[in-house]
Amino acid sequence: MPRKPRRSVALSAAALLAAVALTACSSTPKMPTEPVTLGTGAQGGAFYDYGPGIANVVTEVTGLPIVIRITAGSVENVQRVNAGTMETALANMGPVFEGWTGSEKWTEGKQMRDMRALLPMYETPFHVAALRSTGITSMQQLDKKRVGVGPKGGPAELIFRGLVERLGIAPVIVNGTPFEMGKLALEGKIDAFWFGAGLPLGPMEHMAKTQPTVIFGLTDDESALIRKRFPYLAPYVIPANIYAGQTAPVRTVAVWNFVIAHKSVPEATAYWFVKAVLDNPQKIAKAHPAANATVTKNATANTFMTFHPGAVRYYREVGVTLPAELAP
Repeated sequence: MPRKPRRSVALSAAALLAAVALTACSSTPKMPTEPVTLGTGAQGGAFYDYGPGIANVVTEVTGLPIVIRITAGSVENVQRVNAGTMETALANMGPVFEGWTGSEKWTEGKQMRDMRALLPMYETPFHVAALRSTGITSMQQLDKKRVGVGPKGGPAELIFRGLVERLGIAPVIVNGTPFEMGKLALEGKIDAFWFGAGLPLGPMEHMAKTQPTVIFGLTDDESALIRKRFPYLAPYVIPANIYAGQTAPVRTVAVWNFVIAHKSVPEATAYWFVKAVLDNPQKIAKAHPAANATVTKNATANTFMTFHPGAVRYYREVGVTLPAELAP
């Protein structure tokens, strides 16, 4: 009779150990193997370099194959991810906000709620580059001038149009890739180049190294005007010496960029993607100078879009508190 309780205890202990082992095994999602598409951006923009940089880290750390898709940028990325024709992409949170709320003309009033937040990238400050020979040093001087604003329908063009409308000026808008805009500015075929990207923006950097170039942003009044139109923008100061000859800080506005995913992306895929990037800040920082901001704590910069469950799992593991309404 005394042996039965001991046997019962032994069996209970074995069952407990098995349960603990099972829990431990199931706590971390199985490593995925299916290739994942990642939308980037046009040549000359920061997305073009940043995307392959983080993709290489994800593949190196996890073995997960990442297939790069070069796109026109954020608006296209938002549309394609939301439609499920591309699994993940880099996106400026301006177009993400507009898609999420259906608040701009390009959305046709449709709220795009099938995309999810994965991880923070960096802030995009908007600024202008003009050859010193043009004499242009301010937004007001862009009236009637030819100004490159990047890809047609992109966030840079949208914000620029909103700003000049409120300033009462009428520049001639020129579209193209950031690489093309820098080339046209150096050739004198446009008078200035307005864009937003992680610092330094390659084509502006090339301009400043090739010919004397003025880099400028917005006055406090101009910043206030555009932030009323686009509430996701925030004040930003570009540090001195980011570009050749730029010896003083430049005041302007900026918006965050995030990696986003379609809601159907498997939880394990999202988890390992986020973990590979945010657990390896030193590797990621080599992808692009702006990637120093690709760190876990900056996940809270997203204030409106639902996070992917795989991303939520990772942030909970590392102790990042996300708003309950964004972290189901």
